[in-house]
Amino acid sequence: MTDMRLSGAAVEDSHGTAPTSGKRWLKATLIGLHSQSRHSRTLAFRVPGWTGHAPGQHVDVRLTAADGYSAQRSYSLAEPSTTPDRVAITVDLLPHGEVSPYLVETMEIGDELDVRGPIGGWFTWTPGDPGIGPGPVLLVAGGSGVVPLMTMLLARKRAEDRTPTMLVYSLRGPRDLMYGRELSEMSVGRSGSRTESDPEVRLVYTRVVPETHPRPASHLRREDIALPSAWPAHLAARVFVCGSSSFVEHATGLLRAEGYPDDRIRTERFGPTGADR
Repeated sequence: MTDMRLSGAAVEDSHGTAPTSGKRWLKATLIGLHSQSRHSRTLAFRVPGWTGHAPGQHVDVRLTAADGYSAQRSYSLAEPSTTPDRVAITVDLLPHGEVSPYLVETMEIGDELDVRGPIGGWFTWTPGDPGIGPGPVLLVAGGSGVVPLMTMLLARKRAEDRTPTMLVYSLRGPRDLMYGRELSEMSVGRSGSRTESDPEVRLVYTRVVPETHPRPASHLRREDIALPSAWPAHLAARVFVCGSSSFVEHATGLLRAEGYPDDRIRTERFGPTGADR
């Protein structure tokens, strides 16, 4: 298993901070805002000179105050690279943080910041990419760890890819759900009812459960990650896990118990970065 460490969305691999050499800071202007949950929103930026990115990569963000003080964080890219000079991130509010409150509650259209990237090349999946081998794709998200996995799903949809794919998304309650509309539309396809080519979406609520949801509140369980019986049994699924360090540890333990070899599992972790913890 290859493990990458994501701090407040900043990524470090097992050898330390992900390299940014050769990456220059670019000026980014906010051009779009969209609320994702009660405490998160997606921000879209126009970034002249941006060269594109792969689903699962992340970007450094730098804010600079009038007195010259600056703060830097990293966030997973929240959209596939489909439009030139465009970058989007989804930010979850950390109330005592130094950067996320500004991005979620204060920043307005036309405001600027600096970005650098894209960063990371291992925790990525592009539909049709032979580099990670054949087989279905299992995406396991804890909380805001859904962001890079959602970017993979959006890329799959755009490419009309038919790779068997399932997202298992663990969250506290309905008010914490990100990408609710997109996930609903994606999982039932154009016909209005789910087909074999549509990704399967399993929501795992850990505290508050909607009345119609069939699963009681609990942490991720072994049966939650069980693959659909219709998937080809002779091909092992490729697995991407993203969330807090404790969630990743728990999820990978379940995956190993299910018999997944470490070389089929790629992980990314959230952890404290500066005041954003």
